[in-house]
Amino acid sequence: MRRKVFIVAGCLAVCAAILPLVAAVQFSRMRATEAELRHLSEYASWTARRADANLGQGRDLLEAIEKEHWSECSPEHIGRMRQLAVASAYIAEVGFFQNDLLACTSWGVVMQRIPFGTVDATLPGGFGLHVGHDALVSQAGPMLALSKGSHNVLIRPQQLVDVLRDTHMTLGIATENGKLIALSGEADPDLVSRLLAHPGSGMDAHHLYASETSRGLTVFAISERSAIQRRLDNELWTLVPVGLLASGALLALVLWMSRQRLSTRGELAIAIKKREFVAHYQPIIELSSGLCVGGEALVRWQKPDGSMVPPNVFIPMAEQVGLIARITDLVIERVAQDLARTLAQEPGMHISINISSSDIESGRFLPVLARTLHRYGIDPEQIWLEATERGFMHAKAARKTIESARAAGHVVAIDDFGTGYSSLSMLEQLPLDTLKIDKTFVDAIGKEAATSVVTPHIIEMAQGLRLRIVAEGVETVEQEAYLREAGVDYAQGWLYAKALAPKEFIDFYDRRNGGERASD
Repeated sequence: MRRKVFIVAGCLAVCAAILPLVAAVQFSRMRATEAELRHLSEYASWTARRADANLGQGRDLLEAIEKEHWSECSPEHIGRMRQLAVASAYIAEVGFFQNDLLACTSWGVVMQRIPFGTVDATLPGGFGLHVGHDALVSQAGPMLALSKGSHNVLIRPQQLVDVLRDTHMTLGIATENGKLIALSGEADPDLVSRLLAHPGSGMDAHHLYASETSRGLTVFAISERSAIQRRLDNELWTLVPVGLLASGALLALVLWMSRQRLSTRGELAIAIKKREFVAHYQPIIELSSGLCVGGEALVRWQKPDGSMVPPNVFIPMAEQVGLIARITDLVIERVAQDLARTLAQEPGMHISINISSSDIESGRFLPVLARTLHRYGIDPEQIWLEATERGFMHAKAARKTIESARAAGHVVAIDDFGTGYSSLSMLEQLPLDTLKIDKTFVDAIGKEAATSVVTPHIIEMAQGLRLRIVAEGVETVEQEAYLREAGVDYAQGWLYAKALAPKEFIDFYDRRNGGERASD
C-alpha cells in the first residue's frame, strides 16, 4: 500500500511540478501568437487606411476635373491639371485621353500616344484601376493609374504600403481579383496567392499573416514565425511565475493528499470506501451440552495483498478519528451477507456483533441494523449486541439504546466485564441480558493470582442478576471444567477454535453439532 502510494505520489509530484510550467509556456506561446496576429491585423488595417488616403486624393481630383468638362489639351487645361497635381501630395501626374489615347498630361502635350489600357479593377464610385502603368516623365518605375471619364492620375504604388513599422514585416496590397499592386518587401508568392484567394489571419510552417478587404482592395501583412519568439520572451516573464506558483500549490496538494493516504486515518477511510473489512467468527460453545450455539463476529481488515490487520490495531484509531460507525455498518452488512442462509436454517444459532461506545450512546446503528436484517430476512433474536463497559458510562443514553435494542428482539451483553468502570449498581440499573467474563479472569483460574479470587465473585454476581454468562479466552480443559461446574452458560476461546472465516465457521458448527446442511 505504502509503496503504491509513494509511486503514485511521485508521479503526481512530477506532473504537478512540470505540467503547470509546460502549460505556462504553451499558454505564453499561444498569447504571443495571438498578439502577433493582432499586431499584423492592425498593420493591415493601417495599410488599408493609407491606401485609401492615397486613392482618395486621386478620386477627389478626378471628380473635380471631370466636372469642368475639358475637351482638348489647351494651355489652360494643362495648367489646371498641373495645378491639381502640385496641390496633391500623393499624385505624381494627371493625364487626359482623347479617343482612348493619351493626349496630354500635367507636364504638357505628349508626342507619344499611349493607349488608355485595360482596367484591372473597378473600384466603388466607378473608378478604374490600372496596375503597372508607365509614366512619361517620372522614372520611378511602373505606376498605379486611377481613371474616370477622360482623365487619370498616376500614383506611386509604394506609397500605398509606406507605413512606418515597429517590427520586421511585409505589407502588401492587391485588387480583389488577385492583381498585386505593391509589396513593401519580399514575400512568398504562394503565400501571397493564398492570402489573396482566401483573406484572413493565421500561420503556416514559416509565416504569420493577416489580411482584410477594403473598398475593392485586399491588404495584408506578413511576418516570420521568429516574431513569436520575440513576444514569447515577454509573455514568459509574466506567466512562468504564475506557473511556478501553480506548481507549488499542486505540489503542496499532492504532499497533503499523500500524507492523508499514508496516515492511518487516510488508510482507514480508503479501506472503508473499498470495503476491505471482513468478519471472522469465533464459535461460542454451550458448556452444558458442548454444542456450538453461535459465534462472535470479529472484524478484520483484509488488505489488497491478503494480509490481515487485527482489530486491536485499527479499532482504537477508528474510534479516535470518528470512523468506527462506518466500520460497524460494514460489519453488520458482512454478517448478513455471510450467514443469512445459515441463520435461517439454524434458528437456534446467534451471532454477536460488537457495538462501539459512541454507537451505544447515540443508538445510531439500530435503524441500520433493522434495515439490513429485514433485507436479508434475519430474525433479530439471532443477533446479539455486545458493548464494553465504557459504552455504558452514560447510563441514561445507554439505557435508552439497550431498551430499544431489546424491544427489537436483540440480546444485549456487557463485554470484557471487570476490566473497566463497571459496578454492581450499574449492572442493576441497565436492562442487560448477558455478561461476558474477560479473558484476564479466565486465565487466573487454577492459578495463585490476585485475580483468581475475583472470578467466582463475578460469576456469583451475574447469576444473582439472572444474567447469562459467557467466558472468553478459554484455552484449557481445566478452565472449561471449572466454568461448567460454576454454572457458566457459554464459553469461547482457542480450546474450541480461533476466529474463523465464514465457510470455516459454518463447517465447524456442523461438525460440532453433528449435523449436515446444504452449503452456502
